[in-house]
Amino acid sequence: MSAESRRASGQGHLVRPRHFRPQPALIRRMVRLLVLTLTLAAVASASAAPAAKAPRFEGRKCTPPAGYRIADCRLGKHGTPDLSRAAWRALRGAEVTISKRFYVLAPNPTAGGERSWPMIDSLAQPMGTLDADARGRMSVRALDGKTYRVTSVRLRGRGCAASPDQERRFALMQIIAKEPVSGGTQAFVDTAAIDQTAAEGRAALAAFAGQFGGGTGCGPAGREVGRVRALADPNVYPAAHTRLSNGQVNDVKEYDAKPAFGRIVYFMSNTTQVSVGGITRGMVRVGTPVAKVDQFARCDPSSDNTLTWRYWAIRTGVASRPRLYGWIPARCPASIRNRQPG
Repeated sequence: MSAESRRASGQGHLVRPRHFRPQPALIRRMVRLLVLTLTLAAVASASAAPAAKAPRFEGRKCTPPAGYRIADCRLGKHGTPDLSRAAWRALRGAEVTISKRFYVLAPNPTAGGERSWPMIDSLAQPMGTLDADARGRMSVRALDGKTYRVTSVRLRGRGCAASPDQERRFALMQIIAKEPVSGGTQAFVDTAAIDQTAAEGRAALAAFAGQFGGGTGCGPAGREVGRVRALADPNVYPAAHTRLSNGQVNDVKEYDAKPAFGRIVYFMSNTTQVSVGGITRGMVRVGTPVAKVDQFARCDPSSDNTLTWRYWAIRTGVASRPRLYGWIPARCPASIRNRQPG
């Protein structure tokens, strides 16, 4: 075919396509299809990703607490365990606390036969005395000499003290009084103070002797991550509170220092699954040298994010047992107040 005939037939030239102009409705359909595809891909990716696992301690799942539910165990930022009573029994073969009420004090031979017994803290420093008059009515005498009528005394088992002899012979006692502000105190009192001629006294002493595993005593030892400082008053009331398992608000006055009894502050071997008052395992005075060991990454949901806990090494000044360990409450700092478990 000649070049002229090819030109006449259109051969030898590129055919230019017409310009494609999609309609607006088609563009919208294409965009919707693209968005749907990306969404489905994201969902599939999330479904395929493994769910975050709760941390474990010695094979026990430590699910972070939520709402007012009691946590079985939880871990501090540096791995310090905070075990429930059930976890203490299962992993350590020990019961955190017991509760036995008694009504009669025995005469004290070292007090001339008076029914008057010293109350001491974990470092054997005086806190006052637990007394009973001739009619058997009990009272506490504070360090300033003031007396307060006692409405209830409960033996709370074995505690954490610098002296092994104190841990063996002295029981933690929860003493409820009409005053002062904190409603009484907990303290170590010699078990010889319990009158064995009364049935309730014998039952309390039997419970103390038979406390499962000998009690938890102090918390586990840990590496200090903070500088040594003087223990401060937690001063959590009224800024903080807690809630009971039914959601009822419970104040935290008892966690603050108690001026009437030497400005002592409670410390705990655990903060979970305890009855009211049974959490304390020892007490030391404000100003005692301490160093931080651990803390939680978030605040307690059961406190509406108003309260948290820090784990301290407490210096004793006793060569045979230079440190005690325990949790002490603190106000929830703003930096972690709304942090969620992750």
